Amino acid sequence: MEGSKTMESPICSLGSTMLNLPGRLHGLLQRHGQMLPRGAAAEIPLVQRDLEEIIGMLTEHKGESAMVVKCWTKEVRELMYDIEDFVDQYDHAARGLRIRSMPHRRKIVRFKRSKPSLAWHNEKLRQRLWMANKIREFSLRVQEALRRHSMYNLSGIAGSCATTPCNDASSFASWQPGTFPDDDVHVRNGDAMNTLEEWLMSTHDGAEKLKVVSIFGFGGIGKTTLANELYHKLGWQFECQAFVRMSQKPDMRRLFISMLSQINPRQSPDNWMVHSLISSIRTHLQDKRYLIIVDHLWDLSTWDVIKCALPDGNSHSRIVITTEIEDLALQSCAYDSNYVLKMKPLGEVDSRKLFFSSVFGSNNGCPTELWEVSNAIIRKCGGLPLAIVIIASILASRPGIQEQWDYVNQSLGYSLVTNPTLEGMKQVLDLCYNNFPQNLKECMLYISIYEENNIIWKRDLVSQWIAEGFISAADGEEKEEISKAYFDELISRKVIQPVEVNDSGEVVSFVVHHMVHNLIMEKKSIEENFVTAIHHSQATTTLADKVRRLSLHFGNAEDAMPPTNMRLSQVRTLAYSGVFKCMPSFMEFRLLQVLILQFLGDKDIITLDLTRISELFRLKYLKLASNVTLELQTEMRGLQYLETLCIDARVTEVPSDITHLPGLRHLSLPAEVNLPLGIGHMTSLRTLRYFDLSCNARENELSLSKLTNLRDLQLTCCYTAQEHENLKNKMQFQLGLILGELINLKSLTLVPTSSNYDNSVDYFGCISMSISGDSFSSAPSALTLLQLSPRICIFSGLPKCIGQLSKLCVLKIGVRKLQRSDVDILSGMHALAVLSLSVQTKPTEMIVIGNAGFFGLKYLKFICCDFRFKFEANAMPNLRKLKIGFNAHNACQRTTIPVGIEHLSGLKEVIAKIGVAGLMESSRKVAELGFGETIRDRVHASCCRIIVQCVNKIFGCQEDQSSVTRKEEKNYVRQIQHCASTLSSPFLSPAQGCLPALRHQGKGMMMRQVGVASTPVPEWLETLLSTRFFLPCAAHPTSPRNECNMFCLDCRGAPPPAFCYHCHVDRHGGHRVIQIRRSSYHDVVRVSDVQDVLDIAGVQTYVINSARVLFLNERPQPRSAGKATASPNNCEICGRALLDQFRFCSLRCKLVYTKRSNGHAAAAGAGAADTGAGVADTEAGVA
Repeated sequence: MEGSKTMESPICSLGSTMLNLPGRLHGLLQRHGQMLPRGAAAEIPLVQRDLEEIIGMLTEHKGESAMVVKCWTKEVRELMYDIEDFVDQYDHAARGLRIRSMPHRRKIVRFKRSKPSLAWHNEKLRQRLWMANKIREFSLRVQEALRRHSMYNLSGIAGSCATTPCNDASSFASWQPGTFPDDDVHVRNGDAMNTLEEWLMSTHDGAEKLKVVSIFGFGGIGKTTLANELYHKLGWQFECQAFVRMSQKPDMRRLFISMLSQINPRQSPDNWMVHSLISSIRTHLQDKRYLIIVDHLWDLSTWDVIKCALPDGNSHSRIVITTEIEDLALQSCAYDSNYVLKMKPLGEVDSRKLFFSSVFGSNNGCPTELWEVSNAIIRKCGGLPLAIVIIASILASRPGIQEQWDYVNQSLGYSLVTNPTLEGMKQVLDLCYNNFPQNLKECMLYISIYEENNIIWKRDLVSQWIAEGFISAADGEEKEEISKAYFDELISRKVIQPVEVNDSGEVVSFVVHHMVHNLIMEKKSIEENFVTAIHHSQATTTLADKVRRLSLHFGNAEDAMPPTNMRLSQVRTLAYSGVFKCMPSFMEFRLLQVLILQFLGDKDIITLDLTRISELFRLKYLKLASNVTLELQTEMRGLQYLETLCIDARVTEVPSDITHLPGLRHLSLPAEVNLPLGIGHMTSLRTLRYFDLSCNARENELSLSKLTNLRDLQLTCCYTAQEHENLKNKMQFQLGLILGELINLKSLTLVPTSSNYDNSVDYFGCISMSISGDSFSSAPSALTLLQLSPRICIFSGLPKCIGQLSKLCVLKIGVRKLQRSDVDILSGMHALAVLSLSVQTKPTEMIVIGNAGFFGLKYLKFICCDFRFKFEANAMPNLRKLKIGFNAHNACQRTTIPVGIEHLSGLKEVIAKIGVAGLMESSRKVAELGFGETIRDRVHASCCRIIVQCVNKIFGCQEDQSSVTRKEEKNYVRQIQHCASTLSSPFLSPAQGCLPALRHQGKGMMMRQVGVASTPVPEWLETLLSTRFFLPCAAHPTSPRNECNMFCLDCRGAPPPAFCYHCHVDRHGGHRVIQIRRSSYHDVVRVSDVQDVLDIAGVQTYVINSARVLFLNERPQPRSAGKATASPNNCEICGRALLDQFRFCSLRCKLVYTKRSNGHAAAAGAGAADTGAGVADTEAGVA
């Protein structure tokens, strides 16, 4: 990483500011030397020289663990903190004296220069004496540090300890195995996922009751990863869902606020007390089907409180708990061990796969010379995914250096091999920390100002790093870009875990695993006096002599207060979270550089008096956050060094004097607020969010074009239909002005406010404005992101300037019409990675995407009444995610399903939303099932996530919609409703009875349309289903690979039907042979092996070891009593619970159904008898 090379601090907790201390002392002497006594002025160069010598010594000791070295390093660090504080304090005092000595003129008149007062002379003398005393003090302390270094012979220790090949920052090259969002390096436990899905989605008797499922296992074993995958895979099928993260010291009010904001994001509660929040959540969830994930539960009392907010009922609601405590896992499930999943460490094969993919990338293998040492390292990780990826991240920087691999192997013990322990994980994490590049250590330790398991926003953290002086930029470099690069490296080294990743793959928020937080961040922060964190529940707190960074986590406590034995004057970062009345006076912290205040209130408004905040002369970062409205009483114009102001709360008004902050670079305000007049003076601004186009003064709107240093501008708009025409003209003018004048702009966003999300069924919004695309002929050449919400404005066509933006990576825009020429322009934009197109009218012709262009596109969203896209072979080779939206009245047209979707070989996820405004619920389910089955049949085997959802929207086509289209819609409604009424259940797949066949594969298929046409069952199918596999081969009893797991489709009556690998080579060369595999002791076959010779539509598929498979025969499980229920979540034949919207659990059950439908009276083969009376009863019931 190039950015990291610009600042490689020689000791972990000394930033670039401290490394520049010798230079700052020299500048101090130049500015104020004439004020000092001669002796004191002569000492500054000596102190400067000694500091340079000490910095050189620190370079020799970086990363050493000897106790004497640590003590000496801590002493030097504290010395440098004090010198930096002194320089800033004296500069500020001297500036104040100069201002006070200047005469004040109210008007231009002749005057005589007045002499300074006696008080001014006394103050100046006091400052001179104070400065002289401090210089002498620092001179003595520096000499003492050098004497101790010599007395303890630390140079000899440095020589004897210089055997570690990993702790030199220069050894960490810029090589990385790939960008983190695309790296699928975690190994998915397919069996565990399938088990959880069955537990959650089963519909047997009693399944409608609320069910609690627990995931139990040691820390770092993958519980959260599994729960997160489960949440994203199944969450959309529930009416309400929430994922809440616990800590060992939970703040229940914050937890319930998080839960409520997820299940009901558009509504704030009337009261913020815990009992009121519980009532609001319970009321909203009543009679709804919900899914709640509670991650990292630590005690039963917390669970008892959480349960109060989650109502029982008969809506098939589900709760998933993850915990490291086995008894708690059982208690949360009412001691029903059948719903406790115990996570096991990864096996050797999966561990090796995870490790090598993390080190070398998915396409590279391990060099032969590293094979032996790599196996030893993998074994010492004990199958814990967290340990594996962290150790792999150490080696990824130098993947081919034998010495580093040997060093890591020797440093790891065997604590994790037999039984995972905290001591074993501590060893892994210590090794990770000690081998970090030095520039990252302080950035990592700084994260400990946040509470455990808090969601942390990237934009906040990188700005705080800059304010603290951790980031240094050379000429021509932006600190913001270097800071973001540091963040990305922490992600790639696996010490922080992404939570929210945007469409372009950028991590925007994250959490820290509790083991990393507790064993590295908190522990090392205390050792190095880097951050002091105090929780209100702590009985005692060990405090350093001088606290440098203070984090107060007071939560709901009404009587919490900071320890009285703490010196506050040296604190440079204060992070406070709690109720307003417990907040200490920030005026006690005179040297603050970073101030973070987060208030949890019960009332509607908190009055916050910040009128003296300008006395914090070093303040560079200020963030105010609250769940209630803040009334700010403040004067900020004295904050000359303030770089970031973030207000994350509703406010009565914005402080009027923020326009007088000359150094302000980043301004973040809530939407729907007016900025004070005069923003044109804020020429240092790089970031402005949000600026409301609908309510700000005309003067401010025109002044936007003067902010030529802006890099990131986020606009918002809130208006009514009555303001439509006036605002349309204003917006067209404003966007043209912004795109034409702000030449340094890199990101432009226009989104509606929360109050502007109307409830109309029109996706584009009932008041979306139509703007001419021809009016925008130019745009900033540096623009990388352009997002203009179609709910606010629709362009007549693709704006002309789009094709000129060679650096554009993200484009989200709405157009009235999409022409073939527009697609050609977009396909030629090589930097384009994210494309979201919302088209208001139906394309006049099929849009064909060939193998030319769109090479970098990873995300495509296309919203239109009809998805008229065709993908040819090798089209969009890097596309990972496809989102489409179209109207249901076109569902009977083959063009609605993306033609050629199987050619998208890199596709991982498909999300389709069908506009069905006006259709009944049963008709919606039919549409979901039909489209889901068809898409699932067509996509490439690598696609592991498919979601089809009907929404109460209409995607465009209000205009330019002919009477024929309306007629088609009415016919479709009648057709789909007839389907729903004739099927035994509205949840059965329509693809078998109502919708036309969408694929033709030739002979050997099962029937495609029940009641329309039928075809013979393949002769080999019954033999396949009744054959026993995985027996030793009689012909090759002593050979390796002699299990009989092969089956030939072309051989008839040639025993044996199952054969081994060697028989395949000897007797079945050139035949169509499929391989049978095992999952949970049951026979499965890959979808890719049989989809061309057999119709598998309607059969439940699973992803196991990254391959999509289906089961050959029914598997036993507790059934519903009586007849099988005709439900999308049950097999129609055996009644087994299904995970997704399928009809059959296995090929056997589909065969039974097919033979019955074809008029066969015989049983469905030898294996059908095994299904027992349940199948017979089911067949009778369905018939």
